[in-house]
Amino acid sequence: MSQSEFTDRIRFLEDERVMEVDFSELTFDNSAMVDAFYDEVERKIAARGNDKWYFLVNYRNCRIFELAWIRFAQRGKRVNLASSLGSVRYAVREDLGQTIESSAQRENFDPNLFASRDEALAEISRMRASA
Repeated sequence: MSQSEFTDRIRFLEDERVMEVDFSELTFDNSAMVDAFYDEVERKIAARGNDKWYFLVNYRNCRIFELAWIRFAQRGKRVNLASSLGSVRYAVREDLGQTIESSAQRENFDPNLFASRDEALAEISRMRASA
């Protein structure tokens, strides 16, 4: 997949200050694909002129192979540190959820894993209210 193929997978809900990222049905099997996706995320954030967003991330049926995981985690962390007001993830496969939770324990962050988009959006509303 090329960078341009990821464009429609990154949307902004301006009024809520939410950037929605759709990893659903994707398989990240190499670092080049990870970099292409995250390059597009960073490009779209920069084009908005507002550098801080709540991240809403759809992981439905997403697979991240071990060879791509380290790069995926590095790029995700970098984008989160630079541009996130908070992140929530939903529809995470059990194996990927375990990997995210393990990383969260090591890196000391809240994985914020939810079953549905509605639950994830409710968490963002809670985060926004307590900010």
